[in-house]
Amino acid sequence: PIYKLLGAHRRNRVRAYASTLFRPTPEAMAEACRGYVEQGFTAVKFGWGIFGQDPKLDVELVRAAREALGPDRDLLIDPGWMVERTAEETIRLVRSIEPFRPFFVEDCLPPEDYDGYAKLAEAVEIPIAAGEQEATHWGFRHLIERGKVDIVQPDLTRCGGLTTGRRIAHMVEDHNIGLIPHAWSSDILTATTLQFLAYIKKAYFIEFNVSTGEISRQLARNPIGIKDGYVEIPDRPGTGIEVDEVVIEKYRVL
Repeated sequence: PIYKLLGAHRRNRVRAYASTLFRPTPEAMAEACRGYVEQGFTAVKFGWGIFGQDPKLDVELVRAAREALGPDRDLLIDPGWMVERTAEETIRLVRSIEPFRPFFVEDCLPPEDYDGYAKLAEAVEIPIAAGEQEATHWGFRHLIERGKVDIVQPDLTRCGGLTTGRRIAHMVEDHNIGLIPHAWSSDILTATTLQFLAYIKKAYFIEFNVSTGEISRQLARNPIGIKDGYVEIPDRPGTGIEVDEVVIEKYRVL
């Protein structure tokens, strides 16, 4: 397993959060939450979609999710940085949903707006997460030291892979903040991220893309699933999965 090459094996499983899009109505939000709970998830993240267009609706969507999940499950929010908003507007948005106790709010400002992130982090009680767009070790240093974020979210397909990921993990330890990787794409990234999470000292969650599309969930012959809210970390060679060549061939373009 890759975790042996990284140098440590600290856990055999990681808690998963269902990662999905905001629904257009409070009723649809509640229904989605109930469905993910039935699948075994103890945490759900909603992102993008209709969120950010109507402040009153934003509050009602988050309220519906919290009420459906109950007090003992975690709710995570991704407002999306593509909606143009200032740091002050973002502060108002985050404060409006603070009563519903999100575990974190992520990526709500452009990736390079380190000063905006610093203002936001200092003004709100909810932990602020960011970093899925960062492509270098130095970008994460700026995000941590200038942006003052509480949680960084390296995507191993963007940040420089496992080697850079390990450097970021050490930086996170030095600054005593959190690390929850971005892993929205396919079972290949999920499996690689699980190996990384076996290595790091503190692992909160694995992001679990709940899409049922072939590219998302069917690239592996031994698909990754959840049990009792957790994902087992494979102990087989490499990432622990076998790529399904039939699916790869189906989508080949060259």
